[in-house]
Amino acid sequence: MGTPICKPPKPTGQEYQTEPSPEENPMSLTEVSLTQTSQSTVNNNTIVFRDVKTQDSISHNIDKSLQKQKKEDLSRLKILLLGGADAGKSTIVKQMRILHMNGFNRDEMQSFQKYLRYNLFQIFHMIAIGVQECILSISDHEKEVIDRFSESLSWIIDIDIDKEIEYLHNFLKMQCVTTFMDLYPNYSSLPDNAHYYMPNVDSLLNEEYMPTPEDILHLRIPTTDVNEINFTFSTCTIRLIDVGGQRTYRKKWIHFFDGVAAVLFVASMAAYDQSLDEVDTTNKPILYKDLFSDEPEKKVKVQNRLRDSAHLFGEMLRTKFLTSAAFILFLNKKDLFSKKLHNSPLGNYIHGYKGGSYEEASEYLKTYFLKRKSKKDRERKIYSHYTCATDTQNVEFVFKATCDIVLQKNLNSSGIQ
Repeated sequence: MGTPICKPPKPTGQEYQTEPSPEENPMSLTEVSLTQTSQSTVNNNTIVFRDVKTQDSISHNIDKSLQKQKKEDLSRLKILLLGGADAGKSTIVKQMRILHMNGFNRDEMQSFQKYLRYNLFQIFHMIAIGVQECILSISDHEKEVIDRFSESLSWIIDIDIDKEIEYLHNFLKMQCVTTFMDLYPNYSSLPDNAHYYMPNVDSLLNEEYMPTPEDILHLRIPTTDVNEINFTFSTCTIRLIDVGGQRTYRKKWIHFFDGVAAVLFVASMAAYDQSLDEVDTTNKPILYKDLFSDEPEKKVKVQNRLRDSAHLFGEMLRTKFLTSAAFILFLNKKDLFSKKLHNSPLGNYIHGYKGGSYEEASEYLKTYFLKRKSKKDRERKIYSHYTCATDTQNVEFVFKATCDIVLQKNLNSSGIQ
């Protein structure tokens, strides 16, 4: 006969009633007072009961941390550089590279070396065209040289400078060229950087010459793609985006409008007497249509850079994609504008202007742009600055002011002080 199976005794409840040890809190979990702190371990997970003051402190710290994070997010600014071609947008980007991103690498410097030579050849080309238009008395020998330089840039670009350096120098010394430069120093088709480069042309044509930071700032390099840089400026983290200003690139701008904190619109004050490169040489008015309007296309006649720039500024103000962005107007190239006024009065190009001084002309141009606001945007604040993009101190000052304005606008709209 096998061993009988023993049944377990019936539970009486006494088995689970034990005397609490001196270290244990005799109170049950339901009896824990909120004015005390108690700790109990269940399945290796610690449950901590804190008093009201501690909870308030934690809540305050969380709110403070979230506010700090939100403030940091708001200080990350996406700034879009807009404006017509040759307004100086890329120069501002180069200034930021030099000031806040340790400048340029070796490959970029070598690229600038090539662009410098090309800029010089552009200047020679436009001088030759200016001589043809403005100088009546030219010797047969000089006419032959001028015709060659004015014909196209292609042969100049392919020049072996070591072999042709004397030929280039002789061009600049010709009587018709020196006469033209004396009589028409602000010839409207002459590149803006001509007066900076011409005094040092002997050194600049040297094949071994490496451009200085100031040389680079004066380089004219058309932006044919998106140029984006990221850097820290003051208390802000900046994402600065430069897109091509030529009319053929403007339809692509819309792809960069999302999340823009500010539009920095750059307009050349010195463009008041310049025709658009995109206009045919007959100087007939071109037709400019609204790019981003939902309304039927409106065609507006524009002939020069300034009018095109002002019209474009109005279009950007009215586009629904940028209604929440801050708008800052940089009236750029104030130095060239000041030099031009004496020989090329503003009133010759803008109907209705009758002032004379630089200050009056500058104020008139600012109003010329700002009146592009629509009636519904009449209360919209537009900030404006007179700038010289090649002047490092000037750019640093106005860019800081721009960042402060945009950051404060972001903080105010979010309720953070």
